[in-house]
Parts: sequence; C-alpha cells; structure tokens
Amino acid sequence: MEYILGIDQGGSKTHAVLSDGEGRILGMGKSYGACHSSSSLEYAMGAILEASDQALGACGVTRKDIGAVVGGLTGIDWDYEAALLEKSLREPFSSADVQVVNDSIIAMRAATRGDRCGILCAGSGLNCAVQNMEECFAYGFYIPDEYQGGCSLGKKAVQSVFDSHMGLLPETTLTERILDYFHADTVDKLLFMRVKGRIENNDYLNLPIIIEEEACAGDLVAADIWKNYGNVIAGFLVARIKKMGIADQDVDIVLSGSIFKCKFQEFQRTVKREILRNVPNANIIEARYEPVMGAVTMALQRIHGKLAEDIYDNIEETSKQFPLRRLEKN
Repeated sequence: MEYILGIDQGGSKTHAVLSDGEGRILGMGKSYGACHSSSSLEYAMGAILEASDQALGACGVTRKDIGAVVGGLTGIDWDYEAALLEKSLREPFSSADVQVVNDSIIAMRAATRGDRCGILCAGSGLNCAVQNMEECFAYGFYIPDEYQGGCSLGKKAVQSVFDSHMGLLPETTLTERILDYFHADTVDKLLFMRVKGRIENNDYLNLPIIIEEEACAGDLVAADIWKNYGNVIAGFLVARIKKMGIADQDVDIVLSGSIFKCKFQEFQRTVKREILRNVPNANIIEARYEPVMGAVTMALQRIHGKLAEDIYDNIEETSKQFPLRRLEKN
C-alpha cells in the first residue's frame, strides 16, 4: 500500500499526518516548534522526524513506505531554502516524492480546492500568498516589520501611548494598561525602557489582547489600531490579486491565524470590506482543517493529480478521529 505524509512546522509546534493513497487519515504526530533558519536545520529536522515517527509508529508504517511527502515549513522564503529542506527530507524518506513550500501555502490549501485563491495568515507574524492556476506568490520578506502580526500590533500600541502623551492622539485607556503591563510608573519611564532596549519582541506579542479588550470597551485609539491594520494587510493581498489579473474573477480568500480570532469584530469587517471593495467576487472563508491537512492534500495530488471526490470523502470521514478540525473547536 502507498502512504503519504503531510508536515506542518511553525515556531510553536510541528504536526505530521499519515494517510494512505486514498486519503484515509491513519495517524498523527506532534513535536516542538522550530525554524531551520533561526534554530538550525538539525533542530528543525529533529522536530519533523519526531512528529513523523509518532504518526507512522502508531500504524506500523516505516519511513521507506512513504511515497510522497509535502512539508509546509516556516521560514521558506527563498528557493534555495526549499531545495535545502527537500534534500534533507529525502534522506529519511528515501522512496518519497518530496515537496517543501512556505507554510502559508498549506494553510491556504487546507481551506480551499480552488485554483484562484489567496490567504492572509496573521499570527505572531504576517504572511500572504496568492495563487492563479499554476502561478503562486508568497510574500515572505516583502512584508515590512511594522506589519508583522502580533508583534507589530504591540509596537503600535506602545507608540500610541507616546503619541497620546504628546497630544498627537486623544487620551487612551491603553496608557494605563500598557504602563501596568510593563511595570512603568510613567510614560517617560516606558520610553526609557524602549530606548534602552529593555522591551523585547516577545513582550510585544502579549499586547494584542490588551488592544482587543480596550477596543471592545470603546477606546477609539485601540479601535483605530485594529482598523488601520486591517486596511493595510488587506491591501497586500489585493495588490497581488490585481497584479495577477484576477480581481474581477471568483477568488477564494482564506483568513487564518490567531489575529483573526480578535473579538473586536470591526477588525474582521474592515479586512473583508477592503477585499470586497477591490475583489467583488471574492469568497472569504475560514479554514476548516488545521494547516497540516493542506500538506496532506498536496501530497495526494502529487500521486493522483486532480483528486476524485471519493478521496475528499475519505479525508472528511477519517479526519474526525484526530484533532484536525479547526471550526469544530471554536
């Protein structure tokens, strides 16, 4: 029997899912998060093999039994990185057809079967991708740091405290919340901490929940942070859709990542309005499955080409026994 393996590796976790050639989900493994470019190739491969062996071991399948592997891995921003990871994966999976892509691609494929589609993936960072038939563009390093997900939102909130203190913005309840968070008695002390490098990126990652809470409570400055961010990130996606010449066509748009779980719903409405204003036939959807299922689907396509409906039915039925359904958990 032929088996396929889908892999999803991000900074917080690594997932691996085993399927037979007809899309029946047989096993799942999980390991620590890693990125080849920041935590070393050896460390990242260790997580992949740990998760993969969990998925295979539960079914008595060996690495040599795998016919196709697709990995959606964080940090795949250049062609040479994909080639490097593909070479590394061919060593343990010597019989497999191997493909490595940016992790935003598998998140997109987990949500749509369409061949004209795009994704906004906003979590601790931000990535976008757009596909038109065989042409696919992932943003990677094109997106500047000031728009990189939760970290950039946190930095914007801190700057808003300074701007409010200077009189550039109205008074905001973010001031008290953020001073309390950083244990700073005054805005000047907070400024001193930032200038002296005493605020790290991980500190900023905890601030979106504060911005969310204050926006929901009616603070205008906090609300504007969310709405402005929504307009900007939608603009990245819209620009590429227009450049690919599909703005007037039916396009599936996937909104994915923890930032889109924000309870200040005007953020999501802002994103959707900006997309629909420019891509009127866009179908805006949420991913039904965890991103690793997009890798499984892509691996099956490497074997079969276009997938028959019964394969999708097998995926639907057998995935129920594993924690692979996103919408059912919300």
